[in-house]
Amino acid sequence: MRISYNWLKEFIDITDPAEKVSEILSSLGLEVEGMESVDAIQGGLKGIVVGEVVECAKHPNADKLSLTKVNIGSESLLQIVCGAPNVAQGQKVLVATEGAKLYPTVGEPFVIKKGKIRGEESQGMICADDELGLGHDHSGIRVLDPLTPIGISGAKALQLESDLVFEIGLTPNRADATNHIGVAKDLAAWYRVHENKQLEFHYGSSKSLNSSDNIQVNIEIKNSVKCPRYTGVCFTNINIGPSPDWLQKKLIAMDQKPINNVVDITNLIMYEMGQPLHAFDLDKVNGKGFVVQTLAEGTPFTTLDHVERKLRAEDLMICDTNGAPLCIAGVLGGLDSGVSETTKTIFLESAHFQASTVRKSSTKHNIRSQAARSFEKGSDPNSCIKALERAAALLEEICGATQASKLYDFYPQSIDPCQIEVQVEDVKKLSGLNINRETLKEVLLALDMKVIDHQDDRFTVFVPTNKPDVTRFADVVEEISRVYGLDHIPLPEKFNFAMPKSVSSIYSLRKKISQSLVAKGCNEIVSLSLSSSKQCIQSNLWKEENLIYIHNTSNSHLDIMKPSILLGGLEAIQYNTNRQNTDLKLFEIGKEFTRNNEMISESTKMGIWLTGLTQANHWTNTKDQSSDFHTIKSYVESIFSELKFEKLKVIEIENQNTYSYGLSWTQGQKIIAQCGAVHPSVLKAFDLKKAVWFAEFDLEIINARINSKLKKFEEFTKFPVIRRDLAVVIPKSVSFDSLKQIASKSCGKNLVDVNVFDVFEDEKKLGEGKKSYALNFTFESLEKSLNSEEIDKIMNKLIENYESQIEAIIRR
Repeated sequence: MRISYNWLKEFIDITDPAEKVSEILSSLGLEVEGMESVDAIQGGLKGIVVGEVVECAKHPNADKLSLTKVNIGSESLLQIVCGAPNVAQGQKVLVATEGAKLYPTVGEPFVIKKGKIRGEESQGMICADDELGLGHDHSGIRVLDPLTPIGISGAKALQLESDLVFEIGLTPNRADATNHIGVAKDLAAWYRVHENKQLEFHYGSSKSLNSSDNIQVNIEIKNSVKCPRYTGVCFTNINIGPSPDWLQKKLIAMDQKPINNVVDITNLIMYEMGQPLHAFDLDKVNGKGFVVQTLAEGTPFTTLDHVERKLRAEDLMICDTNGAPLCIAGVLGGLDSGVSETTKTIFLESAHFQASTVRKSSTKHNIRSQAARSFEKGSDPNSCIKALERAAALLEEICGATQASKLYDFYPQSIDPCQIEVQVEDVKKLSGLNINRETLKEVLLALDMKVIDHQDDRFTVFVPTNKPDVTRFADVVEEISRVYGLDHIPLPEKFNFAMPKSVSSIYSLRKKISQSLVAKGCNEIVSLSLSSSKQCIQSNLWKEENLIYIHNTSNSHLDIMKPSILLGGLEAIQYNTNRQNTDLKLFEIGKEFTRNNEMISESTKMGIWLTGLTQANHWTNTKDQSSDFHTIKSYVESIFSELKFEKLKVIEIENQNTYSYGLSWTQGQKIIAQCGAVHPSVLKAFDLKKAVWFAEFDLEIINARINSKLKKFEEFTKFPVIRRDLAVVIPKSVSFDSLKQIASKSCGKNLVDVNVFDVFEDEKKLGEGKKSYALNFTFESLEKSLNSEEIDKIMNKLIENYESQIEAIIRR
């Protein structure tokens, strides 16, 4: 939310610099996330100074040019060639110095450079209004008051005051602070409590509404739950035109584009008071009346942004007497009833709509208007008429409007200030503040809360209706604490807290695996829990019915909960690859969300992604080595080794769209981990050209297995380890897991590990349907040193079993 520093100073007398005001706002719970300087005109006249024309003579080589000497307060005079007919000696003028960037009223910006004009050097420029963006006058240079000091900035000479805008991170509960008056009242409360008890608050001009009855309007409220209060009044004799500069500047500071004087006035009041107004061109409204109601599901309605929308049955609409929709209540007006250049008479609406109704309509139709943002936090039902009175004064001043109808006010059930009983001792206990009775009362009054003092340390507090979130005693204590100051809460000499018995084991598991991967040179990523349904469907991994859709108004393309941990890494690889960072080792631990009919599941997974070179190019590298299947497989086996996971079944992945080929590690029917080459159709959906190797772990299954295992010490051998390699040609249908099982049965207890370190496939050399595995066997004993003869006997037995059971051919 944007709040103008200059605008705040119109309501209260602030002498503190913007930096201190920023600190005060943050202490009040209105956290200032940044400050932005806003110039009165584009460029802020930077590099423009006041100068005096000391000499003025005709240019020796041009009849229509003058050669001047200008004093701008520097050590030497500037020689400037000027083409204006009104330039003369003794004038005070605006001089653009070398390097100044000018933003003319018409045309592109340009930078002043030293140069020669018709043979004479020119060291700057004496400016006309249109050259500075101050207007359209190009008849001559602007001549200033003779008393204007030399050398001061052009902005100061013209009294063009720049502004500072606070960017406030407004929390959803602060409905009272959606506007400048609300923020100014919070500031005033702080100053009254801490610095100036007599600080006055200045409101803008307003005009009491009379009982004029020249125009009669029929109004019917059919849904008073969604519209608790509806007020409005007609104005006529309106002259549509551009708004005055002061009004336009305020809107521009809010990033709001000025449109015309009537619409700008309604926007000004919304930013000033937090009460959105809507102006209808009464001559365009059939029946000269309004009905507040809901319409049938699917009713078409074209909004001001020229988009035709299908209404929901729950959308509250402002309609004409024939039932035709004119406006989505509190969200956006219709195309056909808005104010235009021909408008002469308007009906000005000021209403209080149910916050949840506006929120749902706004998000469903993806219309995040400022009005909707104000209403959905909860507007003040008792500010509707005040906003109309403020508008009446501005419409009369700026548009020449006159009131043409009585005030219409439909308010069937009055919303009164909430009454809350407050006791001083209870405030002390809940807040920790050491606050006395009189100070407590001062804080409440500073917050515009009416107080009945019962003279026994007990108060009845009436909470203003612009604070719909303050409904309980605890809420009042929060208001007191933030204004009196959280830094007034004394710190005890010692803190007592209970230590947790144990940290969640899944946290320990995450930490252990993360540290291991970081040590291997991997970078951890954290991606959004949201993804794009378009990419998921294009990758052929999921059907639409298995995706969990959400209505994301901020980023409409991120419309589903992430169904796989795979997606976050591919998005990161795509982002980095597009920026020439192609050698990546990434991992992420996060959630994935899937749907099976009506059943929605959420699980914790870890993904590892490898692409490009295993090591960056460097003169110390003997050769470039790209990541491959064996690289990603080694990461999986390394993690299982660290976790002491043994006797997992390893099978080849078949008929799966995620991988073109790969392996799965299973326990019973549960898949604990998978790894392999990401399928080309998936890479194509992310526009990735290089191979990506991916491994996925189910951390919930792994964590459950760790918790179910009894941890005990295992002795390690003190005798030498013996390794043997073996190359076997086997049918393609034989899996590595089958080879491992045969080895385990054939070699006995001294075989501690079997690994495949190479896979070779070539039908011309090996034969049809054949493949070659290069295997490594590790033997060790806790009891004695193994010798070569023992291992040779074991290996010969293993070869016989391979040949007889799976028709293996041993490559010698």
